[in-house]
Amino acid sequence: MKKFISSFIIAGVLIGLFSPSLIAEAATKLTVTTDVLRVREKPSTTSKILGNITKGAVYTSNGTSGSWYKITYKSRTGYIHKDYVRTSTTSKYTSTGARYTTVGTLNVRTGPSTTSKSVTQLNKGVKVASYGTSGSWTRILYNGSYRYVSTQYLTKTAPSSSSKQLSVPYYNQYSLGYPSGCEFVSLKMALEYKKKAVSAASLYNQMPKSMKNATYKNGKYYWADPEKMFTGNPAGTLDYYKNWGIYPKGILPLAKKYRSGAADISKQGVSKIESEIRSGNPVIVWATVDFKNPYGYFSWIKPDGKTFTGYRNYHVMLVTGVSSSSFTVSDPYRGKYTVSRSQFTSVYNTTGQYALSVR
Repeated sequence: MKKFISSFIIAGVLIGLFSPSLIAEAATKLTVTTDVLRVREKPSTTSKILGNITKGAVYTSNGTSGSWYKITYKSRTGYIHKDYVRTSTTSKYTSTGARYTTVGTLNVRTGPSTTSKSVTQLNKGVKVASYGTSGSWTRILYNGSYRYVSTQYLTKTAPSSSSKQLSVPYYNQYSLGYPSGCEFVSLKMALEYKKKAVSAASLYNQMPKSMKNATYKNGKYYWADPEKMFTGNPAGTLDYYKNWGIYPKGILPLAKKYRSGAADISKQGVSKIESEIRSGNPVIVWATVDFKNPYGYFSWIKPDGKTFTGYRNYHVMLVTGVSSSSFTVSDPYRGKYTVSRSQFTSVYNTTGQYALSVR
């Protein structure tokens, strides 16, 4: 079992605070479609009638309440029923077309920042109207207001609801004799699917590794950089500061030796993993045992003097399939199983979004 994980704690970059004046509202115009429409004092058919308006009259919506639009009628607040008006929207921003959400819990925020308030969450496959971008955020029109969603979770085409499964051969890291070798055993499975059969022993010998465990001095631990080499020995047993792992940058040269198109697709979101799978490319992902939340944080000093932080239930596996509700993984420890999209996305984001596509 791969019990431990080493990864950078990636801090979100704050884009800044945005004043309310920057959250522009879009004007929704209401055109009466019936001959005579009653304007009521409150949003109810039993409420007092303030007056009547006729077909073709145009008003600006001041908001909604259930099945009613709020308008200003003769300097007073009134309500008209939604069934008897046609809506149109004027925007201060230029439309950049429709977009579709690619994840199941996409936050809609008041500003282009993770510190901005989330007003709702959108399901996967929801169509939204986009109005340009602000940094890594896309501006959308939501309930008459301009809001923001992360661009990496949008696509121009509706996500396919069909399932895509790759027939990848399976190998177990323990059966092969490498209790800590989940990274190169995952690579072995992917390479074999791509018609490049390489023995586990050969991959083990070629993969850069420190072959030494962490050292303790003056109250601090010192160890190798997992973005350059495996920390410890993949054939050894697991423990704190012993035989941990290697990240995409460290193992990519080995992958490219056998598949020149192999690519580090870290930090590109879950939608990139799905795109690679649907294109026929298995993806190695850095996550946790059983896709549970990471725990047991610990740190050491790398040779460059910087601190690396990892956590106890580190594990690496191969993604071999995708559907509208889940991802299929070939786990070199646990076997083959599916992980719900929401759980997969949550853990993948929390562990830093590390992945390598074997093309």
